[in-house]
Amino acid sequence: MKLELKNVKYAAFASQETHCFEATLYVDGKRFATVSNEGHGGCNYEYPIAPFTDRDIKKLNEKIAAEYPPIVFDDYDGLDRDNDSMPQDLDYVVGGMVNDHLLDKEIKRALRRILFIESPDSKDVYTFGAAKDNKNLIRTKVLKKYPQAIILNDLPLEEVRNYWS
Repeated sequence: MKLELKNVKYAAFASQETHCFEATLYVDGKRFATVSNEGHGGCNYEYPIAPFTDRDIKKLNEKIAAEYPPIVFDDYDGLDRDNDSMPQDLDYVVGGMVNDHLLDKEIKRALRRILFIESPDSKDVYTFGAAKDNKNLIRTKVLKKYPQAIILNDLPLEEVRNYWS
């Protein structure tokens, strides 16, 4: 099962406790529902797009609960919740997809410059140069100063995410 968000509209100014957004959810390449959140906390809204119905959304929730790994809570808040878990649902999955969308947007904006890390052991991401600069010249300068540098612009977006977060 392939879930995708398209036509994401995000309102940073209205996002308070949760992301304020609206998007179209596609399931296996078919328009399935409009999903949204007002940004004041609380769950996302899911509105099926015909021919799909609320019953189809319920079935999708059941399928997600069966196919996705459960959310496992750790002892992060001092409460004794080790090994407590709950099944994932459409609300949780869509929230993660919105987070990924916003992260990808931030990374793509940053990739207008040259992004690099000094060495494979380093965790700090540095930027160099402006969009109008000659990127090949900047790459050469970075690699001359840091021979083990990894230029993030040369990597697929999925790998850049690992360094970014």
